Amino acid sequence: MALIDRPWLSSYAPGVPAEVDIPEEPASAGLYRAAERFPYRVATDFMGATTTYRALLKQVEKAAEALRRLGVVAGDRVAIVLPNCTQHVVAFYAVLRLGAVVVEHNPTYQVDDLVHQLSDSGATVAICWEKAVRAVEQALPRTALRDVIALDLSRDLALVKRFLAGLVSLALGAGAIGVWLA
Repeated sequence: MALIDRPWLSSYAPGVPAEVDIPEEPASAGLYRAAERFPYRVATDFMGATTTYRALLKQVEKAAEALRRLGVVAGDRVAIVLPNCTQHVVAFYAVLRLGAVVVEHNPTYQVDDLVHQLSDSGATVAICWEKAVRAVEQALPRTALRDVIALDLSRDLALVKRFLAGLVSLALGAGAIGVWLA
């Protein structure tokens, strides 16, 4: 294809190829390779709290097992309603590990936006930032959601940063709400 068809190519740095070969493997395979080759290298850095590839893989496998126990199988839609953080990476790869489909949502969306997106996607499980749980719960009756998992993102922060960020754990009640990475 000519540059006229793909004008963004002129913005690529020297040496960046216009096309790359995409391997015939699950997207999660790269994480497994990285954990094997570079187990102690930093995979994520969330507000100064780092996670190695080895630790990340362990979290992904634990989360995938929790999702499997909830009944998530290949082809299911799983909504992720999280900001950019380590737990988002964990949730993303855990869903892929099961062959399920990730459906991303902005954690600041209001109820009506969530109802539209969740019902349109057919998501049956939502993995949410605790601060987004209320909106997801309100959307729940008008969607196919059967389970909502609330995550406290402060668990990955040092105590001082937890306090400074004002991230307080949500007191969870009974019902469809659960926590997987306590």
